[in-house]
Amino acid sequence: MTNIRTATGRRRAVLLGLGAALALVTAGALYGLLYARSLDFGERCEQGLVAGGGRLLETGASWLPPDAWCRFEDGSVSTTPFWALLVFYGLLTLVVCSVTALLRGRHPRPYPGMTWQPGPGPGW
Repeated sequence: MTNIRTATGRRRAVLLGLGAALALVTAGALYGLLYARSLDFGERCEQGLVAGGGRLLETGASWLPPDAWCRFEDGSVSTTPFWALLVFYGLLTLVVCSVTALLRGRHPRPYPGMTWQPGPGPGW
């Protein structure tokens, strides 16, 4: 029985590690793609190459997730679509959950058992 549990634990750890690594690589690739897409977006807005409504009010950028935007009088234009944000944060959540499960599998907490006892308690 011990060998089965050990093999199952190793298999689970390998799968969690591979899942975390794959999610981290995918999130990094998506980050690089979004970063490359937003590099010169502010300059293109200032030169008038980006179509927007009205006069250009401001340009800005953020690093997590990499995004650049131009704010016009009638609205704003961004380089990062909403679906990319959902995928990016979903992958980051998957990385955090996989690493947490992997760490908990390597250092499990002892299970103390039930603390509730039937019958009248101290407040009775």
